[in-house]
Amino acid sequence: VPMISGRGLGFSGGTLDKLESIPGFQVSLSPEKMTDILDKVGCCIVGQSKNLVPADKILYSIRDVTGTVPSTPLITSSIISKKAAESPFALVLDVKCGKAAFMTTQEKAEELARSMVSLFTGKSII
Repeated sequence: VPMISGRGLGFSGGTLDKLESIPGFQVSLSPEKMTDILDKVGCCIVGQSKNLVPADKILYSIRDVTGTVPSTPLITSSIISKKAAESPFALVLDVKCGKAAFMTTQEKAEELARSMVSLFTGKSII
């Protein structure tokens, strides 16, 4: 179970930011090291890098400085690009909503979920 994650954008700390607060936890791994850990442990969480989903790292920085952090198409492309790099056999997406989430309403969360499923499967869903 691989997970390629990102930094915090806007007001919230991202998964990587939180994990790096654990002494010794490393999120900057080569694709080879990630594969090695997956083979040995069965799961890993790493960050995007110049060798692993490089466009997402660039998009993160652009979204942060242009005020487009909550853009559904940009969130969708960011998340799905990381999932595509993982080449999963199946995919489970958790879409949060509420005061501490990017999607503050259930309607917005459902819009994001539909967008991600549509991009990942190549099929439009209502």
